[in-house]
Amino acid sequence: MPETHEPSETSAAVPLPPRQRDSTVIAEMPGVAGIYINPSHWWQNASFALPALITVLSLIGGQLFGSGEATGFGLFALAVTAIMTPVVLLTWRGTATSIVLTRAGATALHEGRVLHEAPWNELRRIERVEYLGNVRFKLVHGEDDRFLTVESEIEGSAALVEQAFALSGIPRQSGAATS
Repeated sequence: MPETHEPSETSAAVPLPPRQRDSTVIAEMPGVAGIYINPSHWWQNASFALPALITVLSLIGGQLFGSGEATGFGLFALAVTAIMTPVVLLTWRGTATSIVLTRAGATALHEGRVLHEAPWNELRRIERVEYLGNVRFKLVHGEDDRFLTVESEIEGSAALVEQAFALSGIPRQSGAATS
């Protein structure tokens, strides 16, 4: 049974995410209305996973079938994997593992560290952005149009956007449709 965040006077109990560091921070947040998690991990990034998979398959195939070409390609893929690993790890540090909606605003967390906060009273609009078939949303706020990005990997991202509209009270724009 997942741990839950104690409800405030007007919210229902919200299950805490499985990442312990996020759960610890969220448990201290007042007025939690919704918790949306990113179940993916750094090693699931295609820039790491594909070369790693190719490395394993090529090295095994090369050894099984005595193919120097396959073994050589596997070693090349191993070098690509080694080069991409720090890049993937660095970019992962900026990826939200949880997004928490409270009565005050939205907060993106990465393993318990606050990445970005978007207060509802500064929210200007919610934009739907589609790039190469990948849909994400931006909660644009502040005078300088800063934004909190809701990646497609976040479970229930469409529900998060609907709840953000409801909590913020901002009018819906045509570019913010969730479907």
